[in-house]
This record gives sequence, structure tokens and C-alpha cells, in this order.
Amino acid sequence: MYHQNRQTLSLSAKEIKPQGGRNRLAHWLLSAAFIANGLAVPALANSALANPSRLTSPQTEANSSSLVTGGVSKQFPSLPAGRTLRHRPNDVKIYEYDQTPIGERSPFLMVHGLRGEYWPYFRWQKVAERLTKNQEFNSLYKVYMVRYSSLDRIEEVLPKFKEAFNRLYDYGGKKPIGMIALSMGGNLSYQAFTDKEIEPKVKLLLTMGTPFHGSPLFCRDWLAYTVYKRLSWPWSRIDHNLAFKLYFKKNPNLQNDLTWDNADAAIPDVGKFWSKLPFGPSGKLTVENTLNERLLKVNTTPTRREKLITYGGYIVNPYLAPRAKRYLENAFMYPLFLVSTTFPAHFAREHPVLEMLNRDIANIQVPKSVAKTAGTPFVYVLNDGITPVSSAIFVPPDVAKQNYVAKELDVEKLKGRLDVGRARVFRNVDHLTFIDGVRPVLPLVASYQQIKDELNPQETPRDMFGWILGDIMAADAEEAARLARKTEPSAEPSKQAKDLVETSSQ
Repeated sequence: MYHQNRQTLSLSAKEIKPQGGRNRLAHWLLSAAFIANGLAVPALANSALANPSRLTSPQTEANSSSLVTGGVSKQFPSLPAGRTLRHRPNDVKIYEYDQTPIGERSPFLMVHGLRGEYWPYFRWQKVAERLTKNQEFNSLYKVYMVRYSSLDRIEEVLPKFKEAFNRLYDYGGKKPIGMIALSMGGNLSYQAFTDKEIEPKVKLLLTMGTPFHGSPLFCRDWLAYTVYKRLSWPWSRIDHNLAFKLYFKKNPNLQNDLTWDNADAAIPDVGKFWSKLPFGPSGKLTVENTLNERLLKVNTTPTRREKLITYGGYIVNPYLAPRAKRYLENAFMYPLFLVSTTFPAHFAREHPVLEMLNRDIANIQVPKSVAKTAGTPFVYVLNDGITPVSSAIFVPPDVAKQNYVAKELDVEKLKGRLDVGRARVFRNVDHLTFIDGVRPVLPLVASYQQIKDELNPQETPRDMFGWILGDIMAADAEEAARLARKTEPSAEPSKQAKDLVETSSQ
């Protein structure tokens, strides 16, 4: 057994309602096992809102405007609140963060991840506050937020998303749009970006924890095989197997859209397997059955990836340590892990849940040849609780097969080998740190600590929102310099970009 048991998850696919005292146990079970981007119910979402007074009033039918079914109004609807957020959206709507006129500014669009549509501000409040407090950012961009159903297949949402995007582009005076996306919101945005008609309209796309290559966590038979091979206690096998089966039954879109694309050729080809235990793990694990052909097709579509800024993070856990030290740490640190992670996870605390999922992903079973090349059997140990680093920063397949990013020293080896505009890897950052600033280690004192970029260690550490702001401003400066070079060959873009990064991150 590699860690303590995790509670089962079941979430309503159509509407999430607050739970009363009578159903409190059910509420814990519904929320405890896989929080990708606000999987907890809105009853928990209220506690995440730092300043409820800033919420706009709920919309009425009179002032509501759909970008899909209606025309573009002079002013986009204000953000929804209250009971409006409980209902599953059936279209794609864009809302304005504030009511200031856009003027000569460009639109800046925020795209939420899984179940973000049920949260106030779609979980973007802290990021939006930090960005809009910066005078230079405000002079260049006006913030908009999109709401869509993250429980639907990406291919179903994509046409409406493109239509909403195009309407915003027209409304903004046909200025290229800046974008930021969390988790699967990045998959939706990037797939739209591969459209030749959409790409020129995008100024930059900053993604955080986006599973570009998918995630082994979403591969049913691969997970079942891992449980079958890794867990020794019978009850642990049954508990994990049932939890995963129930979750995938409630969230089939994840299996259809975000399974692993096998860019690193690490999916085992073992065929059928089964446990003699009742309700134990069983399945048929083959490359053919597991390979995500949809993602593979999207990722091989030629496009301008230099417009991408990709963020990845990973949680430090015992599987990064040598074997002897790992066993020792597990033995002595178990009481602390129980109090700081296991118990809070059972009470639906998001960051502890991600820490437990981090260990599930770290233990994903891989072929012996892959483990030998990686130098460890824990090939996906560097992950944020949902997405492996290699997937989050969009490592190209030819590089992924040679460098499995299975050790912390492997991160810096990727420098100069990526085809995105800029990539960053952060230590002790989980899937939600990107939007709430809270780190999994000592969150009370580490919420806004300076974070080092492990891929570019020579750069000055900043807090998470400082990195986001700095990279947006630097990308804008580089784009402006690129355009200036067409008419003024003597321009010096690198110095301009560097100055903007330093000043905007303060």
C-alpha cells in the first residue's frame, strides 16, 4: 500500500446544491476524491470568495445576454452570482469583469477549468484582482470571463466557444485577444487556437496545469492496473477500484477527452488482467484501447505555438526520495500526513485531496523499459495532483520519449527543447495554486511566498500572480516589438520586454 485510502466521489452532472446537515456525509463523499478546478460543491465555493461584497447582483432575464443566441450588446453582461451559478449552462457566455469602457484596449479573456462555472467569478477573482490593480495592464486590456459547461464534451462546446470568441473579437475592434486558461479550459482554448481562422485573433494564450497530453489519472484501465499491481491490502484495492469506477461513471467526458495521448510511449501493453477479489480491479490495458486519438490529432495540427505560455507545477512527495529514505519518511511522517492531508481530504479540503491524487499519479505503472530510461518507476511523480509536468508544459513527443521528467534534475534539461513561447515549472505548487496562490506545503505561511521557476532558475522568484502578470506584460511587449520591427528595424525588443517584466512583477 502506497498511501491511505481515499473517499469515493460522486458529483451531480446537472445541478449542484448545498447540502444540509442530514446529508453532510454524502456531501463529503461527493466532494472528496478529485478536485480539478472547483469540483467541490458551491456550498464550499462561498468560503473561497475573499470579498463577497464585490459580487455583482444576480442577472435577470432583462439584462442577461447570450453571445451565442443573441447579438453583441454595447456592454457585456455583468458576472452572475447566487442561484444562477447552481445551474448547468447550456451555452457559452462571456461576461465583463467590470463596467469600465473598453476604449482602445484589447479584450483579455479568462477561461475556467472543470466545474469552474459553478463558482463566483468562475474562480478567477484573485487573478483578476491582481491583474487589474496593475496600471500598465489596465491600460492595455479589459478583462472578460467566459462561462461554459465543463461537463460536456469539448467537441460539443467548441463551436459555441469559437462563436463567442469571434463576437468578442469583433466587439473589441478586431484587436487580438489575450487569453488565460486553467486546466481543461486550456484544452478548449488550444483546440480553438488550432483553427486557422482563430489563431491570428489570439495575442497570447497562457495555460496553467493544462493536460495537453492528457493525464494518466483519466485512464480507467491504466489506473485499475496500477491498483492491481501497486496496492497490497485487499480492502485498499477494492476501495480504490470502486472510487475510480464511480467517478468515471459520473464524469465520462474526462475519459473521452483527456486520457493520455502516449506522447512518451509509456502506456503498458499488458492485455487482460483481473483480481480474484470481489469488486477488485480488472480490465484490458492496451495501447490501442488507452491511446487518446482525439488529443493526438489536436496536438499534431500545425499552429503558432510561440504564442503559448505554459505553466506546470508539482508537489514534493516521498517518491522523489531514494528508496530507503522514502520508507523511513513514510514511517515517521505518517502521523503528520494523517493529520495534515488524510483527514482534511475526507472533509473535502481541496489542496489535501490534490496531495493524495498526486501520489496516485506518481504510482502509475509503466513498462520496465520506460522505468529504466527514466531511472525510476515513478515516471509521473512530478505532477500537480491532476496533470504531469510533461503534459502541462507541452513537451514535444520526441523530447518526451527521451526525457521523462521523472526527477527534479530533469526539469532544467528541458530548457531550449520546447516549442512553446515560454514555459515555467514551479515546485510545491498544486493544480489550484495557480488561481488561489495557496501552496500545499504549510499553506498558512506559504500562500504568497516567492516561487522559483525550476525551468529558468536564474530568474528572480515571485509570487504566482507576479509570474502571471510579468509574463503577460512581457508577451505583449514582445508582440509590440515584433510589429515594430517590420517598420523600424533598429528597435530593441529584448530590452523592452525585460524592463516590462521587472516593473510589472513588482
